[in-house]
Amino acid sequence: MGQKVAKGQPLRVAVMHADALKEAIILRNRISSQFDCAELFITEFTPVMGVHTGPGVIGVAFYSGE
Repeated sequence: MGQKVAKGQPLRVAVMHADALKEAIILRNRISSQFDCAELFITEFTPVMGVHTGPGVIGVAFYSGE
């Protein structure tokens, strides 16, 4: 993620994980320290996504603006 994407606006972020809560928390903390976040959640991948990725995967979804 780059600052150019945010364009000075707060981000809304979801950190997703599949049985990797510790790593998701570390990533959330890193994002929080580097970006202005209006919302920042940690959630688990759904079973449908987890079956294709397996345990240990983490991901980020975000958007800025209204």
